Amino acid sequence: MNKRRHWASTPALLVGLVAIGVAWTLNYGGLLGGKRESLPADRGSSRHAAGEIAVTVSPLQMRTIQRTVSCVGTLHAFEQVTLSAKVEGRVRKILHDVGDRVKPGDLLLQIDPTDFNLSVRQAQSALDVEMAKLGLTPANVKQFDVAQLPNVIEASAKMERMRERMDRVRTLVERGAMSRDELSNLSSDFRSLQAEHDNQVLLAKSGLATIQMKQEALSIVRQQLKDTQIAAPQPSMVPFEGHEASYAITSRTAAEGSFLRAGTEIFKLVMDRTLKLKAPVPDRFVADVQVGQKAKVTTAAYDCTFEGTVTRINPAVDPTTRTFEVEILVPNANGALKSGSFAKAAIETRFDPAVPTVPLEAIVRFAGITKIFLVEEGHAREVQVTTGVASDQWVEIDGARLPPTTQVVTSGQTVLANGTAVYVRAPAVSTKASQRAGAELR
Repeated sequence: MNKRRHWASTPALLVGLVAIGVAWTLNYGGLLGGKRESLPADRGSSRHAAGEIAVTVSPLQMRTIQRTVSCVGTLHAFEQVTLSAKVEGRVRKILHDVGDRVKPGDLLLQIDPTDFNLSVRQAQSALDVEMAKLGLTPANVKQFDVAQLPNVIEASAKMERMRERMDRVRTLVERGAMSRDELSNLSSDFRSLQAEHDNQVLLAKSGLATIQMKQEALSIVRQQLKDTQIAAPQPSMVPFEGHEASYAITSRTAAEGSFLRAGTEIFKLVMDRTLKLKAPVPDRFVADVQVGQKAKVTTAAYDCTFEGTVTRINPAVDPTTRTFEVEILVPNANGALKSGSFAKAAIETRFDPAVPTVPLEAIVRFAGITKIFLVEEGHAREVQVTTGVASDQWVEIDGARLPPTTQVVTSGQTVLANGTAVYVRAPAVSTKASQRAGAELR
């Protein structure tokens, strides 16, 4: 039974082998007209010794590179203002809400002014009473002269008449026509009149002080009446000279009809047409970052970059993080950027006019070591380097002083070792490039 099974499976096995052979012949033997893709031939390879490895090279290029310092931080509004109620009262009307844009002076909320209007009238009446006592009006109160008051004038006149009488009596006493007792009595009367005059002057000054107090009380209630109108403030600081300030409302806590206590927060406003990016920078860049330097700012929300300027640098380094804070002013005229967003910045510090660079494919990384291979007198030389600024085609190298004529290996380096014999072959040229070159020659 086992033999019969074995011979029964043999024809199926033979058929499978024949099918595989036919498929290979059709695909790789070229019987169906297909052409097998092959690597470009290395012209003149017969002239090279056995064991030499073919490589392509590229010259070391010196480039001008803009040095930058990268940092990440948070965008803040140029200014954030919290408006609170200065007086108590019931909200009569709300004129703006969250998301509205307002200018300095725009009215945001009104508190019922009825009680404050009554207080103003009451204070005005009290002031008028005190001014009437002294015979003053609002027009002449600033030119007030105590000596012109009737009571003071009357006291002055009495005192003057008494002085004249004393002078006459003194003359008669000196002639012996009157006794000295009469002169002494007149002197006592004169001092009494003089005291009355001084008292009238003090009463007038006291009345004037009362008027000034009533004027201040009137000013206070008038200010309270004005404080029932809550408006956007006028800023004294603007991002740039000639910049027109405006605010965006980010919060509102009051409602029409609600009763407000003094100090209750009502609105939050932000000046967001210019933002401030506050970001920590490692202290090793203290000497590089300066006020006035430009910065490229990016956020996750947009693919484009925003221009910024370093405006402030914290003079102290945080001993915990070993960083110092940098403030970058970012214009935001169209309001695309939002306060509170996360952002990255590249601060442009200086230009390096001659920096060695190599193609990206020249870099070899293995076991934590970054290196390149140079071709010198037919042999490969390994050089360990560190990389810096990079683009999609080249990368800056550092850590080795290389002459400008250096040839860097760009292909074949994965099988190279220090001292390996190599020969340089021309890189393969694409068909389109060959046709373009031929057309130029023609």
